[in-house]
Amino acid sequence: MYIRMLPSILVSSLLLLSSIALPVFAANDLSGIWQGTLGKSKIRVCFNEYGTGSYYYQRYLTPIRLEQVDSHWQEENSTGYWQFDNVNEQQLIGLWFNKEGFNKEPSASDKSLAIMLERQISSDGINDCSSNAYNQPLETAPKLSRGKWQHFEDTDSHQANSHQISYRQLSYGTEIGLEFKGDHAGITVINQWLKQKLTSDTLLAETFETRRRMLAQVGLPITDETGAEPSFINQHWLSVKFYRWAAGYGAGGINRTFTSFNLSDGKPFNPWQWFIEGADIDEMRHQLPPALREKLFADMEVFEDCDNSDGSGYFYLTLSSKGIELWETPNGSGCENEFTLSPQEAMLFASEYGKSQLKLME
Repeated sequence: MYIRMLPSILVSSLLLLSSIALPVFAANDLSGIWQGTLGKSKIRVCFNEYGTGSYYYQRYLTPIRLEQVDSHWQEENSTGYWQFDNVNEQQLIGLWFNKEGFNKEPSASDKSLAIMLERQISSDGINDCSSNAYNQPLETAPKLSRGKWQHFEDTDSHQANSHQISYRQLSYGTEIGLEFKGDHAGITVINQWLKQKLTSDTLLAETFETRRRMLAQVGLPITDETGAEPSFINQHWLSVKFYRWAAGYGAGGINRTFTSFNLSDGKPFNPWQWFIEGADIDEMRHQLPPALREKLFADMEVFEDCDNSDGSGYFYLTLSSKGIELWETPNGSGCENEFTLSPQEAMLFASEYGKSQLKLME
């Protein structure tokens, strides 16, 4: 597939081109979707308006980033360099060089391949790396993969759970989920809930949309970073922590959610419902009930640089081996508040239903 394997007349022509100062083409001249060959391999290429792009081999469907640097396009991790000597509205002709063969006196032993591309028109009229023409071949349903079974270890007590429940991670494309194994009646229902969430068509469509957006912005097939892990297990309930870092949004894109399940019937619940009647099962954060806020912040020192030292912020409520954990989202300010209440302490602020549940933690 290298140049030394091509006909001698083509080798001579390519080497001659590589020794000539090739013209520099603006990224706007190339923007759009292209299809053709790199050597003998079929590829599809996209160029954005401002000097980024990507390509993939049609047999592998794994995008590789391209970035315009001076007179050439450079692959991610400098695995290859592209130069075009002939550009028009419908065709691109140039050379691919390996990193050793680029920008030095050429020889027949250097690895160089011909690039020949023709413009493609996308059905959605988009002319960058977010287009249908570039992305639709990539957007196939992933396969569900399963990890190894392991036992939950409580990070507070540093002891493995004694409730005969094991778990393993599942992956579905870039999404991470969980599956549990145990004798509790609700495990099957919990696993069905978790699998449905993991393989949701809506979530997969959002993943594809995110990848399109990042391909158009920076030329990389970036998607949200995700995670899932058990955060609490006892003989009555288990809780799962879900993590998502939205692509392109920095620290502000980090989101944590928690879902707790009843092991007897597999139904999800929100522990906030033990303290706030009618609390939405999907609402992870709430302001503290007045009596609880007064108790926790009665002797709290007020800091001028912290605007939440009066307890008026929004708190997560999660279960732990110590009881109830109340905490604010970490933001690096040092002003975040967190509290631990034993089941007995928490009962003073719970509803009658909540008290009945807290007794199960004693």
